Amino acid sequence: MTVTDRLRSALPGSADPEVEGGSPWGPGWRRSGLIGVATGLVSALVVLGPVLLAWGSDPRSSAGGGDAVAVGASLWLLVGGAHLVAGAATVSLVPLLGLAVLVVLARYGAREAMVRVSTEGGHWAGLLPRPLAAAAGAWWAGYALVVGVGWVLAARGPMPPHPWSVVLPLLVVPLLGLGIALHAVGRDDPDVLGPRVVPVLPDVVARGVGPGVAGAGLLVGLGALVVVVAVVVSWPQVAAVQAGLAPDGTGSAVLLGAQLAGLPNLATWVVSFVAGPGFSVVDGAGISWDGAESGLLPMVPVLGALPQPGHFPGVVGVVCVLLLVAAGAWVGRRAVATVARLSRLRTKLVVATSACATTAVVLGLLDLVGGGSLGQFRLSSIGAPATELTLVLFAELLVGAVGYVLRDAWRLRR
Repeated sequence: MTVTDRLRSALPGSADPEVEGGSPWGPGWRRSGLIGVATGLVSALVVLGPVLLAWGSDPRSSAGGGDAVAVGASLWLLVGGAHLVAGAATVSLVPLLGLAVLVVLARYGAREAMVRVSTEGGHWAGLLPRPLAAAAGAWWAGYALVVGVGWVLAARGPMPPHPWSVVLPLLVVPLLGLGIALHAVGRDDPDVLGPRVVPVLPDVVARGVGPGVAGAGLLVGLGALVVVVAVVVSWPQVAAVQAGLAPDGTGSAVLLGAQLAGLPNLATWVVSFVAGPGFSVVDGAGISWDGAESGLLPMVPVLGALPQPGHFPGVVGVVCVLLLVAAGAWVGRRAVATVARLSRLRTKLVVATSACATTAVVLGLLDLVGGGSLGQFRLSSIGAPATELTLVLFAELLVGAVGYVLRDAWRLRR
């Protein structure tokens, strides 16, 4: 039996004879290693390609192609979560959509590296079948090799990465992709997973994770919709900033792509505003329920859609709280649906609380990864306060979720 059979994703036919039985370090691991290299190269080209196109089409650029490659490598590592050093400043604002694309590519690469690998035989360290563990390790080694080359290239350019931060593109991105791929394998056949792979959370708590992730997706999606509407409404200001940059055709496409890659970041800022903590674009220019403060903004077209400086009506806070309470009720409804209709009230409350906590933690992590610095001084801290956002959002969602659970219990008693 191979992972191809378990995933039911390959064409009909027998398994690869190279990986049936025998040592886990047979010819199959070489294929997995090459797929790891290919995954890393495709991931790098997603960022490096547009950078080289924009660099080559800009008549004002006098630097050589080596500098363009170095900058592209730095930006690829930045998208993967690394922090860059630009003179005395640090650039750590990670575009979340770009990061998600890299994780998805890693997921498909890891899946392809494992589909023709045998899952028979003993488990390595009680976790995975030895051939599968060898294939996963070889795939990661190939991916890590590309990251290492990118690190070397970036270190020779104008924006070298902080060494400690390279752990994110080196480990977190590929391991997330690998974990998602292995989750699909284990879901198809739990016997693939070894005896040491045990659930981390109690079942009643784990049931709330899925609805909680769905709630986070709902809030980010609504936040992104608000950003798009704001851009449409404020199009003259956005277009004026775009015209001030005067990019050419390729440069305009790259600039648009960069802003789309950061759309979830902006959506997270919107969620933080609705929750109450607000967000800051530059030091001294924040937006919260009280209003918007003025400040010299970076030359990014989408920031032209920010509200004009001034105070907001007091009803804004009330409306925002009601919106999140309604979102909490939606999350609670999905969470309660994961348990039996006649489950105890305590069980439903625990599941709903778990779902709200998951939503809040996911949003907090998104802000923690996606917020950061675009330079020094006033650009040294951009985004929302992650810890405050997590706590306040959890409390507001929980009100709605508990309200739904109590209403559901009351309806059952009638």
